[in-house]
Amino acid sequence: MTQKEIDRNMTQDEMAYERTEMSSERTAMATERTAMATERTVLAEERTEMALERTALANSQTFLAYVRTAIGLLAAGIGMFEFVNNQTIIALGAIIMLLSPVVAGIGLIHYFTVRRKLARLKTTYKDTNR
Repeated sequence: MTQKEIDRNMTQDEMAYERTEMSSERTAMATERTAMATERTVLAEERTEMALERTALANSQTFLAYVRTAIGLLAAGIGMFEFVNNQTIIALGAIIMLLSPVVAGIGLIHYFTVRRKLARLKTTYKDTNR
């Protein structure tokens, strides 16, 4: 073999080695991208689950606000009814007292409506991620 052939063979071997090395690097990068995508998917699922839990907690808090408002209306109505001698204010107190269970009922209906929707969302979300 001449020196040119030896040089050519070495160059071809070096090129083959570099191609193999580049292929390995590409495979490693693809594996890393896949791992990152999987991690992002897991994080997105966790965020969605936490958002659903936050919404459920906010729903409970909203229901308690309705109850607190109903109790406030009841207390205001009792105060007007018991401690004032004016007939108009007494009638207003009675109306406010009657509004109290209405507000509590609206809060209860709202609570269970949102709770049912959240249960459907959680079920749908879990079914699509299996």
